[in-house]
Amino acid sequence: MVSFGLSYIGATVGLVLGQLRVALLVYLLGSPVAGAATSLAISTAGTLTGTLRHARDGRVSLWLLATVGVPSALAAFASARWAGSVDARVLKAAIASVLLLTGAGMLRRPPDPAGPSEHVSSRSFAILAEIVVGAVLGAISGLVGLLLGSLRLPAMIRYARVPPPVAIGTNMAIGAVTGLSAGVATFLEGQVDLTAFAVVTPLTLLGANLGARRTGSLDPDHLRRWIAWVLLLSSALMLGELGLELHRGG
Repeated sequence: MVSFGLSYIGATVGLVLGQLRVALLVYLLGSPVAGAATSLAISTAGTLTGTLRHARDGRVSLWLLATVGVPSALAAFASARWAGSVDARVLKAAIASVLLLTGAGMLRRPPDPAGPSEHVSSRSFAILAEIVVGAVLGAISGLVGLLLGSLRLPAMIRYARVPPPVAIGTNMAIGAVTGLSAGVATFLEGQVDLTAFAVVTPLTLLGANLGARRTGSLDPDHLRRWIAWVLLLSSALMLGELGLELHRGG
């Protein structure tokens, strides 16, 4: 039921919200590696369902899927095979801090639209930035078991000036290709708990489909506020998880 709620809200705002799911699975399965890998597989199944709905409704940019999604998928595949040997706490702390700052910034004011001349003059740099961001986030995704759409989404809205509904659909599509690539690596390494995957996935798929259908009916300003609050909640969840880990470790 938790996964259903997360996937419904996440698909509505173009995020996966795997932070709470991965924490619960780590506790249930007794292994950080198995919990992260299984959560990643479940999240990928949910993003695929949401992506199909967003694509049918015309909210997926093929350009961004190529410039951000492909590098993200390749990097995720490479890094996921090393996830068992890397301490992800520092990465999670950095991600949580970025989410906190970004969510607070999006609540303060919406991004200003870019003029045509600015768009043209900075296009080459923007393409390079999209590729680098996709690769870096993909590599981190494979390590920590999160698709990190909460970092890509505000960047697309604020800096690439992508309309919120299109940014939401495209972000979910990029998460799907990233998760598929990393998921293949985790399956090859035998890290996914198949029982937990089979139990949790069906309601996750239902929530993602229902949430994606709601996106097109929301006002862009409302969507931006939803996204900001989801980012803040994600940050709080990650920081809380890290605090528990440090407390237990101490």
